[in-house]
Amino acid sequence: MSKWRALIVLGIALYTLSPLFGVEDPYSLPVSTVILDAGHGGHDPGASTAWAFAGGTVYERDLTLDITKRVYSLLAVSKPELHLILTRNDDTFLSLEQRSRIAYSTELPPKTSALFVSIHINSAPSKEASGFEILTKKQDKRVVLLNKDTPLMNIGTLSSQSFLELNRDLNHRNLVVAKTFEEVFSEKLPTSRNRGVKEMDLYVLNASRIPAVLVEVGFITNEEDARKLVSPQWRQVVAQAISEAVIRCL
Repeated sequence: MSKWRALIVLGIALYTLSPLFGVEDPYSLPVSTVILDAGHGGHDPGASTAWAFAGGTVYERDLTLDITKRVYSLLAVSKPELHLILTRNDDTFLSLEQRSRIAYSTELPPKTSALFVSIHINSAPSKEASGFEILTKKQDKRVVLLNKDTPLMNIGTLSSQSFLELNRDLNHRNLVVAKTFEEVFSEKLPTSRNRGVKEMDLYVLNASRIPAVLVEVGFITNEEDARKLVSPQWRQVVAQAISEAVIRCL
């Protein structure tokens, strides 16, 4: 029997027994695993702008990696029980598919959920654009959440729901997570413009197959935002905001 066929058989068996598990919404279970994704990297620099006060060109890939590592360190101290995963921990290129695969292929302890946080720096043709925004998957975008790539450990939780039910629950959780991030950012970054929560049809949000947000912490093309972003002290404040948002989502 192939591995995929065996997974289907196991999934059917678990679905039949699902009333015994009493699981209605697998994405509202306690979060045991957080995947932190530093946007871009390697030959993909992301957004970039040359600023005299920064001594040259500032690259998104460097800022996102620095902030992500700071978030990792903060959570490792405040929530040592969490399983923390970095999609990259150096200036390495990862495709969107590779980043997403890390999210959906990670085995979770029984009756737990996960959270995917992708960290980015924004840019715009207009230098007036500024502030932070929180991106979440489009509500009408339905994704496959249980297939041959699903780890065995995760099947028991997901198989208690139908395709439509899983997408409904994932959409609901995504909005809860996104609103939580927006609220925390508003509290912790009061001098930054709140651009709100936006639904976006982005590959990394769709393909992660778990509750996920993409945070744009500022505009590299805006002088005020850029001055903040090149400051280690400001990046620490941003990291603290992301860490606090994650904690409130546990």
